[in-house]
Amino acid sequence: MSSKVSITLLFLITLVFFSCRRDNTLPEFVDAHYVQYEITYLESMAGDIPTRILPAHMDSWYTEYFALTKIEGFFNQFSLIQIANLKNKQVTTLLNFFGNKVYYRAEKGELPAGIVVPAEMRYRNTGEQSVIGGLNSEQVEVDTGNEKYNIYYTRDFSVRRPNLSTPYGSIDYPLSDFRIQLSYLKMHLTCVEYEPRIIESEIFTIPEEYRAVTRPLMEEIINSLFTKE
Repeated sequence: MSSKVSITLLFLITLVFFSCRRDNTLPEFVDAHYVQYEITYLESMAGDIPTRILPAHMDSWYTEYFALTKIEGFFNQFSLIQIANLKNKQVTTLLNFFGNKVYYRAEKGELPAGIVVPAEMRYRNTGEQSVIGGLNSEQVEVDTGNEKYNIYYTRDFSVRRPNLSTPYGSIDYPLSDFRIQLSYLKMHLTCVEYEPRIIESEIFTIPEEYRAVTRPLMEEIINSLFTKE
């Protein structure tokens, strides 16, 4: 194979690799719905870790094609980001723990790594309404067979598949109050702030310093964050 052909193939492979990590079709800035959630931990311990030392908020941005959630803490030494591509139904999980940066891109329709889903979930609209963090919200009763609890969604803004990163994917409206479990971590998230914003679309790309890992390895790493071993 000639050196000219080799160089051409190398260029094409590199181009494909970076196009998978970055979406160059997006404009530099996009309209977004920003939601900040307050995190209430449902148990005092998550594995071996006291939940009182864990982050108190989760930031979310909902746009036409992407939704992103971010939890960070420990003086920016820890962050967990989920980037949901609402068009192709894929969620990418990015984890940074003390400078170790990894990511896993889920298969189409697959939930993010580490999310625990009840064996069954049934919904019932109760007709109750509330204003949560400035969002007009409607109540839904969730029945897992083992327990019942209430969540809320809002119609105040709309995006496609807003709950792709959660077990509530069949609910077509953004959640303003809900429960979710990540590994050992059981959380109740409540909207405390909502604001339309214009943001840089770059936040929906995977930074080059992150390396790809498999789902089993990503889940092993997430689980290890809550153990002392």
